[in-house]
Amino acid sequence: MGFRGFWVGLAALLCCVAPVRAQTSAKETHELYDSLNALRLNPAAVFNVRQLELQRGDARMSLEEGTLAFYAPLHGRVTGAVFAGTGHVLSVPRDAVEKQQLAHFLGTAILDQEFQWAYLRFTDRTAEELRSQIRASDSPAISDAPFVARWNAEIERLNPPHSLRILLDWVAQKPIPYFFAAVNSPQVETFEITLDQRRDEPLMIGQVRASGEASYYDVWTASRPREFAPAGPAFRALRYAIETKVLPDNSLEGSATITARADREGERMLVLELSRALSVESAGDSSGEELAFFQNEGLNKRERNRRGNNALVVVLPRAPNRGEEFTVRLEYSGSVISDAGNGVVYVGEHGAWYPRLGASESFADYDLTLHWPRKFRLVATGTKINESEEGDFRTGHWRTEKPISVAGFNLGDYLSVSVTDGSTSVEVYANRQLEEALNSRLNAPAPLLGPVLNSRGRPVLPPPSMSHSASPPSPADALQHLAREISASLRFFETFGGPFPLRQLNVSQIPGTSGQSWPGLLYLSTLSFLPAGAQHRAGLSQAFQEHFSELVPYHEVAHQWWGDVVGWRSYRDQWIDEAIANYLGLLFADSRKIPEHTLHDWLARYRSQLIAQPANGEAAPAELGPLSLGNRLTNSKSPAGFEQVIYSKGTWVIHMLRMLLRQPGSKNLDERFNELLRTIAAKYAYRALTTDELQREVEAVMTPAMDLDGGRSMEWFFEDWVRGTGIPHYKVEYNVKHGESGFQIRGTLRQGGVPHGFVAPVPLYAEIAPGQRVLLGTVIASGEETPFHFTAAAAPRKLIVDPHMTLLCVRE
Repeated sequence: MGFRGFWVGLAALLCCVAPVRAQTSAKETHELYDSLNALRLNPAAVFNVRQLELQRGDARMSLEEGTLAFYAPLHGRVTGAVFAGTGHVLSVPRDAVEKQQLAHFLGTAILDQEFQWAYLRFTDRTAEELRSQIRASDSPAISDAPFVARWNAEIERLNPPHSLRILLDWVAQKPIPYFFAAVNSPQVETFEITLDQRRDEPLMIGQVRASGEASYYDVWTASRPREFAPAGPAFRALRYAIETKVLPDNSLEGSATITARADREGERMLVLELSRALSVESAGDSSGEELAFFQNEGLNKRERNRRGNNALVVVLPRAPNRGEEFTVRLEYSGSVISDAGNGVVYVGEHGAWYPRLGASESFADYDLTLHWPRKFRLVATGTKINESEEGDFRTGHWRTEKPISVAGFNLGDYLSVSVTDGSTSVEVYANRQLEEALNSRLNAPAPLLGPVLNSRGRPVLPPPSMSHSASPPSPADALQHLAREISASLRFFETFGGPFPLRQLNVSQIPGTSGQSWPGLLYLSTLSFLPAGAQHRAGLSQAFQEHFSELVPYHEVAHQWWGDVVGWRSYRDQWIDEAIANYLGLLFADSRKIPEHTLHDWLARYRSQLIAQPANGEAAPAELGPLSLGNRLTNSKSPAGFEQVIYSKGTWVIHMLRMLLRQPGSKNLDERFNELLRTIAAKYAYRALTTDELQREVEAVMTPAMDLDGGRSMEWFFEDWVRGTGIPHYKVEYNVKHGESGFQIRGTLRQGGVPHGFVAPVPLYAEIAPGQRVLLGTVIASGEETPFHFTAAAAPRKLIVDPHMTLLCVRE
């Protein structure tokens, strides 16, 4: 068959091919998946090509000259192609943040890269577009068996990551197109371009990079092109009924019945999270019909890094109608409970010990039945309905009073203490012994840490408990004190979030350095249970001791409102809950009046962290990216980026909002700020909050002095501090003349370290005498230089920018 005959015959075939049936059995679905994995190149569809173009969102790919081969068709559909030769990719992000990120990774604000080969997979019209251009250039098919053989060896490895995504479109009644390209550039090696309209941000460009022993997916840019409306989630979980048995060897057997609702028409595949340490044994619907499922299959490197390789996909026998409810039942087993030695066990897979549909914005009702060895005590989210004992096992039943986004449990050889204040009780659980690794550190020779310094840089004498002969501390020793402090923090946080939403808060110990909050359940590091002497012997600096003792427990308590009641819509909004929880934790620590550990001490520490220049020459944390990048801040160039930016800068942003909302002379300086948080906690309870919605809520209570843009807008603040990078540096130049009305102070406020359009209200004080400062007024800094003129009753010894730390800045 000649070239033109080939295309005519293929077009006729495509016209008469029936789509994949809207209903398939589990066996048929797996066979289709296997067929997609088995696809190879079509030897009869190889071409020498020149100047082929593909525009995908803001990215343009050019196949300038080389060899292009299409995949063999399956059910009349071509789902891939490969290219070798000379190519070019150009992408110019429209958003300033995305330009900043491209510059962070590539050194320039545009993607402009040559490439030598490309691997393409798609369910959109890519094949038709390329064929049309080939046909227009009158290029005949060629025979190139070595090219086909080389690529077929690679395709066998490359296919699985894309088979599930292609299958998703093939079984859907209303497919949503997908395009993927992996291209290899001599300058930056292999990177990926994805346009997937099922994602909130369909266009994403990035690459897998290693840093040390870890691997990261660096997102260079992600956006939603104007022509694509957000698809939204296909399904939403309404109820979970989970039964789990913890066996004597700490392995787990579980079943979960998920009642869900279809929020989008025509979809058949549920994407869930389940620990890779658990193996699904069966999946079925309410009638008992077997369902096809795929666990950790077909994940590319990007997804493995993003999702932790905890992917589970279940295929429904048919697409439910929009609004229709249905049930899926899953059975699974494996090991998600870790043994840290000395009898200390804990749930290692905190959020993936059961199959979960949706993310932080997905709230559902939970019914938990848990069985566990009688030697342990177990705590879980929800209200305990009952607990019984039979043989070597205990059985407990918990049910949530209100919707929650995630459920958790923990178990161990616990002692516990309970504190009740009004209608709320706090129960704190701790192991009788330390985990093996920490106990070894405490029994090792004293660490060579140098002198311990407090937050003002002064030496602190080590406490007597650091003696080598001292017996190992027990985490249970701190139970009573910790329970009282956590109960006090609950009352404190009610000022900002309204009444505690549950009747009981359980607090359990976990090894390591992390802490986490589930509704009604906290995980706190063992380090938070230890006295200062033991923390020092474990190798903690004074700053880390304060972190685990004075901040982490109360940060996690604040998450009971900010994170567990008010969720976040996407990674771009997660900063809100983390920043509010951290700031409120600092306010509680400040309220305890611990000497030299005030709010200003913590803010000064965060400011220092943000401007510290890394030894490796990379950007300071303040320049890594804006708060709105969320978990994208963690990447190969900044493995600790999320923690460095979100907690430090996010805390400062909430502090600045609190300071801006204050009105001098009012009876309660913080009433506007407190009311703002209470309003948000009530208005967005059990649903997601976005950054745009937070801005609107701030605008509803803003003072006249905050209206720098006019029209009651806080765009200037959110553009500078949430969607922008950098910390302003200020220097004051001035002169003083004595006049009839007083001392005339004229000068210039110089602003640097931030973009030219950065705007900030900068308080300026005059120091009249040592320790005596008078507010002259606020200078609205805009651009590199802002003139000012004030009149003072006394001649200033010097002018000081913001001595009371209401603004995140550096004074020069």
